[in-house]
Amino acid sequence: MSFEQEETDALRQGLDNFIKMIHGDHFADAHETLEYSWKALRREYPDEAKILKGLINGATALELKRRDRNDAAQRVWKTFEKYKPLIAVSDSTFTENYTACTKILEKKHKELFKPLLLKTENI
Repeated sequence: MSFEQEETDALRQGLDNFIKMIHGDHFADAHETLEYSWKALRREYPDEAKILKGLINGATALELKRRDRNDAAQRVWKTFEKYKPLIAVSDSTFTENYTACTKILEKKHKELFKPLLLKTENI
């Protein structure tokens, strides 16, 4: 898979920024940082765009959780989970970046959703 240099640079920068923003709990901003690349890739590289869509939805789910919109957060998180397996089968130069993004999303998910999971386990 080969992107134009502009697309490659934008995506690489977007993924780096995404990780920093998730680390800093700036989930809505993390969503926005990948939006350009997702839109640019969705026609020619649909699988790559689906991976980005999953990451964007992962960040959105975290933001929704922070806003105490638990049901919406859980629904949106399922979209992240739906597209996550594409990372393992994609022939992308960004597989490592995608994996790093996934790991930080899952770590933050555990931190934010743990109280909710504990609450439902005690019911």
